[in-house]
Amino acid sequence: MKVLLLVFALVAAVSAQTEPWCRCAAFVTYEFNEMMVYEAPQIIIDSCQDDAGQCRDACATELNTLSNNGDLWLMQENGVTVGQSICSSLADHHLNWIANHRVYGYFEVCGGPWEYAEFASQQLLCCDAGVHDHCIVRK
Repeated sequence: MKVLLLVFALVAAVSAQTEPWCRCAAFVTYEFNEMMVYEAPQIIIDSCQDDAGQCRDACATELNTLSNNGDLWLMQENGVTVGQSICSSLADHHLNWIANHRVYGYFEVCGGPWEYAEFASQQLLCCDAGVHDHCIVRK
């Protein structure tokens, strides 16, 4: 009986680890690292092996919907621009000055590597003392 219970517990643990899930997030890319600036709610997918496309598409749709296709100047319902939300997130991590960085979307299937979700912001992101500002691109 104890062996049977142990087998059921083992099967339940393995099943819980293989349940399909997808993470979706927006990142600002630096030369040597990435900073996550937004994470969407977990996305339900059908399979960890076959659904990278499903995860990628759902992630891109989520990020495009939240930002009107990557518009950092979109005014959200809370009265704050998408860019200001990102600048505030970065300022919470003591990154108050950001100049000319694009925001990219990435997805992760069942704990695998982060992959590009075919999402990029329309504008470059600039934060001045934690405040979203227009970028001045020098040529």
